Amino acid sequence: MAYIYFDYKDRARQTPEVILSELLKQLAFRRTDLQADTSVSPHIEKMYEKMHTEGKRPSMSDLQEVFISIAAEFSEVFLIFDALDECGENERNLLLPFLMRLPLARKGNVGFKIMITGRPHRADMQRAFADAAALELAIIPDAEDMELAVKEKIDVAKKRHRIPAQLELDIVAKVLEKADGM
Repeated sequence: MAYIYFDYKDRARQTPEVILSELLKQLAFRRTDLQADTSVSPHIEKMYEKMHTEGKRPSMSDLQEVFISIAAEFSEVFLIFDALDECGENERNLLLPFLMRLPLARKGNVGFKIMITGRPHRADMQRAFADAAALELAIIPDAEDMELAVKEKIDVAKKRHRIPAQLELDIVAKVLEKADGM
């Protein structure tokens, strides 16, 4: 299993190359956990030697090739992409075609199981996964959850600003009133 959590606040680390490198790293570590041989995968060594000699960083196609080669050492690979909608659209446009090809990648006997979470409002994601099984869940916070979230934000603001206790109570009450049980 390998997973990625997309955080809209950390877009610099969410390039397709970084994402694929992170998934590759997780699979490589999992490979050494499952085998008596704890050496680095020969696929990674070969890519490293090539890149080191040329003084380059691996391209997306280099990373994809090595990823599929290492994945082929497993019978199944579970990939989780949490909050994919938070990944930038340009990055998703490079990443989605690779994800769509994975179930068709036939190297060894590996089977890919892919789970993606995210809000369904992104048209590119809807197109890419139109034929995929979907489970729609609506997570609706209750008043207590919303109150806690608002108070956390206020606590952060208190570090920079002096907020009177009554104002804090008024803010919480107004937010809960406007949320109207969302």
